Amino acid sequence: MNNIITCSKEIKEVDPQGTVLFYANTFGNTDSDKDMSMPGSFKKSISENGPRIRHLKYHDTRLMPGVIKEISEDQTGLLVKSQLILNTQLGKETYEEYKAMFDAGKQMEHSVRVEAIKSVMKADVREVSEWKLWEVSTLSAWGANSQALAISVKNMKDATREDLESELTYLKALLNIQSYTDYKLEQIEKQISYLDKLKAALQPGNSTDSRTLQELNKLLTVIKK
Repeated sequence: MNNIITCSKEIKEVDPQGTVLFYANTFGNTDSDKDMSMPGSFKKSISENGPRIRHLKYHDTRLMPGVIKEISEDQTGLLVKSQLILNTQLGKETYEEYKAMFDAGKQMEHSVRVEAIKSVMKADVREVSEWKLWEVSTLSAWGANSQALAISVKNMKDATREDLESELTYLKALLNIQSYTDYKLEQIEKQISYLDKLKAALQPGNSTDSRTLQELNKLLTVIKK
């Protein structure tokens, strides 16, 4: 049985030539299915199947934004270096999304499609000592539903001005992605407008307008994997 495990962690590196370095999975964390990847759990699959492992988007075999150049384990987890295919719209768009996230200091979501080969149950957690790895996917700024924008501020009532400034930096960078449709760009501009209102409301002596929060929540969909 195949599993999809999501990892949200900072991007390690993005260079102008389109190479990205990121963690696709981390060790010692219990996911929503009560699975925990143990150190060494990907080594055999990488050794036996490394050249066949693909870098996809949203686990869609029709969407391949990059080619994996290096994949290995370190003390943190499964580290992937991929060369994005910049002469395709998908590759260029994905690169711009990585760059926007990296420049704003935001975490990027990735996930792996895996099959547990060896595992043990401890309490209610399955500790997996060997995975068969099929592919690595980028879950970028836009979710599988292209109308849903993922943001890191889970509860806007608790957002600080620094949270909002980081989000605004990121969203404004997305406006530079020329391959985005007019509809996507329009939705991003609306979100920038609402976040500007929230930022103003956080000035000393002001209170957050609940109507603005309600309007923003209608636009924003937080992707939870």
